[in-house]
Amino acid sequence: MKPIFYRALAGGAIALVLMAWIYPTAPFQSLIVIIAVLFLLSLLLQAWLAVSRFDERRQWAFRFTIDIVLASLLLLATGGIDSPFSFLLGLIIISSGAFAWFMLPLVMTVLACICYLMAVYGELWLIGMPMPDTAEALHILLQVSALMLVGGIMAAIARRHAGLRASSDRALSQHRRLKDLHDKLMAAMCEGVIVLDEHLEVSDMNAAAGMLLGEQPISVLTSLPAIASCLHHGGRPGCQCEYRQGEQVLLVAVTRLSNDADAVWLLTLVDISELRHMEWQMHQQEKMAALGQMAAMLAHEIRNPVQTMAQGLEILPAGEVKGVNIRNILHDEMLRLNRLVTTMLNYSQPLQPEPALIYMPAVIRAALMQLKFSEQCAVDIRCELDQLQIDGDHFRLVLDNLLSNAVLNSPPDGRVRVGLTGGELEWQLRVCNRGTIAENVRERLFEPFVSGRSCGVGLGLATVRQVCAVNHWRVGLQQEGELICFCVSGGGVVADPHDEAWAGMAHG
Repeated sequence: MKPIFYRALAGGAIALVLMAWIYPTAPFQSLIVIIAVLFLLSLLLQAWLAVSRFDERRQWAFRFTIDIVLASLLLLATGGIDSPFSFLLGLIIISSGAFAWFMLPLVMTVLACICYLMAVYGELWLIGMPMPDTAEALHILLQVSALMLVGGIMAAIARRHAGLRASSDRALSQHRRLKDLHDKLMAAMCEGVIVLDEHLEVSDMNAAAGMLLGEQPISVLTSLPAIASCLHHGGRPGCQCEYRQGEQVLLVAVTRLSNDADAVWLLTLVDISELRHMEWQMHQQEKMAALGQMAAMLAHEIRNPVQTMAQGLEILPAGEVKGVNIRNILHDEMLRLNRLVTTMLNYSQPLQPEPALIYMPAVIRAALMQLKFSEQCAVDIRCELDQLQIDGDHFRLVLDNLLSNAVLNSPPDGRVRVGLTGGELEWQLRVCNRGTIAENVRERLFEPFVSGRSCGVGLGLATVRQVCAVNHWRVGLQQEGELICFCVSGGGVVADPHDEAWAGMAHG
């Protein structure tokens, strides 16, 4: 209905000009009244066509045809060749060229030229004037030429417009197909997919992500320490961590997409609850399989200290016998039993990580103070980290076992080296000592009851592997010349490196 409204405004403006300046001197005043009535009827007819099912192109052709006919009648009524309204035909041709249909301005140009000539010569015939002279004929020729030039230009513009619209339609159609394919892929994916904008607001999310999150808001994921650190550090391309909610375990991976404000981060959610449950079941089965070995070994290991203590008790009243201090023997055997029971409990107890912000220099200092090692063995410490978001008890258990293993396997004049380093993505703990490991023991070193020492129980390194597995840390063994190095690495760096106060610190 907007074109009809604009035509009504244009008709009103022309009517004001006619009434103010031209109508009093017009040669055919009655024809002007008839043109006004026809214009109003044409508006009503165009309004009816607008609400009908008439083809849109035909509607525009009809409208421009009516406009040209009425403009030509107005030329006839207001002086023909001297009429000031001849420019209306050019405006109508220009308007027809605004549509992506290049034939329309050509047809309207031909029609306008014909109607213009009919209006000019008709006006001369009605008033009884002779044929136009040379100057008037030249004026008519220039007017028709101008109309044809405008029509040709508008036809070229309309053709160009049609080509651009066709390209735009093809691009829009392809975009719609890609959008439909995107929607189908998002709906078919079992993994949750969430797209975040630059303000960490959800700009797109598939149904699987909604099912995995349930009623939890997206903030429960973006507030995880590892995820928050990645989202707020533009230089990091991505990271991943686990999110636990009851029995559900989700693996959350973050990837930076682009600098587009609407799609900056991509979060993928994978439900690994069943996988973690299967790992727990396999771990329990490994423990049950080790119980038989543990029972036999425990009976053997306990029997020897008990037998020694019983013999010592029989001769205890005698004090020292042949230079043997019975009390020291009993004390050593009791400590041996305590270590044995402690090792068994550490290996058999269930482990559930509870990460917290831990001050690492204090943890290392406490482990050194508790360690009982020979005076001939020294420990060199290098701690370059302040704080880690980890389970401090589990880290301490790993450190205690690795330190004890390194000290007990070092020569009397050896030194144990402990280093804790890290970057933006992960930390690494290294415990090194001089020595060698037999090839038949190296491959099974982290299995229960495998030890390179005759007096060892063989559960220390198995406990290390168990703790690292539940915390998703990596543990490995490296032979660096004369040094044996156990390396443990994982995620959780949340603070800047520690100052140099701890660097190169030695304990012996």
